[in-house]
Amino acid sequence: MTQIRTVLGDIAPEQLGVTLTHEHIRYAYQGSDTDHNHIWNLDEMAGRIAAVLTEGRTVNGIQTVVDMTPPEIGRHPELLAEVSRRSGVNIVAMAGFFPEEHAIGIPFHWRRKSPDYIAELLVRDIVEGMVYDNQLTPYRAGILKAATGGLTSLRPGEKATAASISPLETKICCAVARAQRKLGCAINTHTQPEDYAFTNPGIELLDVLEKYGADPGRVIIGHAFVHPNIEQLKAICERGACLQIDHIGIPWQNDSQESLDELIATAVCQLVDLGYLDRLVFSYDRFFSFAGPPPGAEEAPLLNEQVPIGYLFDTFAARLESKGFGPAELHQVMVDNPRRLMAF
Repeated sequence: MTQIRTVLGDIAPEQLGVTLTHEHIRYAYQGSDTDHNHIWNLDEMAGRIAAVLTEGRTVNGIQTVVDMTPPEIGRHPELLAEVSRRSGVNIVAMAGFFPEEHAIGIPFHWRRKSPDYIAELLVRDIVEGMVYDNQLTPYRAGILKAATGGLTSLRPGEKATAASISPLETKICCAVARAQRKLGCAINTHTQPEDYAFTNPGIELLDVLEKYGADPGRVIIGHAFVHPNIEQLKAICERGACLQIDHIGIPWQNDSQESLDELIATAVCQLVDLGYLDRLVFSYDRFFSFAGPPPGAEEAPLLNEQVPIGYLFDTFAARLESKGFGPAELHQVMVDNPRRLMAF
């Protein structure tokens, strides 16, 4: 029997409902836990985030959120569980790491471990429970994460002479693939948008994952639609993997939301015309809480914090529908496809 693993327990695939496949309940860079300006209260935080998700559930029918936050940028099992309890929205947590770029991802402790050691601990996150503050929690992850890219110094127009995946990221991908082979669960991924200007990071990541035994049909390639290139997207689908249309409502690395929406919607409809409707999932990549600058600081709030929870359903869905992508297609992408991918 297949199941989907949420932080509050296993559910039947039929209970998954409308699903956002890549979000961040709380996003916090390493070190923010010792910053006086970022002391926070779990009860208050859970209530504030749950209110947003409750709106999304009651108004837009959102029933499940996949939290793709790795431990090194703030994964908090108890917060995830409490938000789920209060909102009535299923939350699926991840097991894995952030990319090596900017020294944010893959803490030093894990850099010294073997792929087999890392794979065992990823499995235990999903089978036994996630660890937080040196304590085993009862809350289990339900999806794996592989993250790569952003390390190369190449710029658009230059010839790529090597993969954008570092040796350290390759080791983590090896561990993720081995964990997937043991469990059968899905792998969701981070690729770096700038890298698509000179190579296809999604294909490179699939090369590594498949080398170590991962099933490409249960891999979701993330962030490939920030600068959508139909030939690159088609190549990923041809390999059997799925594409995540994320940053809906968040004009990351683009001039405006209007221009990005049009680029994404056009690419989505092209892929549907090519027969790849069953290879697509939608999400925001929203930060429901972010340990960013304190109030009054010069740094502006991230756009990831500001996108309305209904934007995908109100604004973006209408744009898609004007191009022939209607309610039936939206249901497949937001309900049927995640249900198939996430059950194991």
